[in-house]
Amino acid sequence: MQKSVNVMVPTVSEEAVFNQLSEEIMKTNAITDDQIELLTKAFGERFTNAYKIVEKGWVKKYLFHSSGRIIWIVTGKEGDYQILPHISFCSCDDFYFRVVSNEVFRCYHLIAQKLAEVLDRYILVEFQDTEYDSFMTGLRRIKTERRLLSIEETENVRRFVGAVLSETGEMSTEKLLEEAKKNGFRLTVHHLANILTADKRKRFKCKDRLWTLTKG
Repeated sequence: MQKSVNVMVPTVSEEAVFNQLSEEIMKTNAITDDQIELLTKAFGERFTNAYKIVEKGWVKKYLFHSSGRIIWIVTGKEGDYQILPHISFCSCDDFYFRVVSNEVFRCYHLIAQKLAEVLDRYILVEFQDTEYDSFMTGLRRIKTERRLLSIEETENVRRFVGAVLSETGEMSTEKLLEEAKKNGFRLTVHHLANILTADKRKRFKCKDRLWTLTKG
């Protein structure tokens, strides 16, 4: 039996605790003090923040008729974020900065969505399918606080990062972002991570919170 867990690295036990307690909570639609204690021990401040969000009613489930399409939105400290529960995806910066790099198992928005779902404590908003496109357009507009980069500009970011990593060997996301801003690129952590992970040539990889160039 594991007696100690490095809380800075996501573990199988962390995921197991989350899944087991989620199933238990779903059976009763209630959470006990003991379950809160276990989740707090497993996730620390991430669970505390998630629980506060659920209590404030900041988790929304948008249901579209008659297709049955569902959009989950969680309001966090800095805005609204889209959640894709089936792939454990969140559109927040923390997801790209810490979850993608395997520093943590889930961001607190993902924890909040799951907790709200199993507790049945979310805001349900219903639309018709004819409203779906305009809803998604509005959501993207809310999320986009920066100007969109052209294909050429996006590739310039990748070239710049490639040149930096060729010299340094490896660099954290925050340092890469800092260097990019010094050289005139207008980016966020979310955007930079998106650009690098979406590279069709697969030139970049992130491991242990450090970006490196792939071989070949």
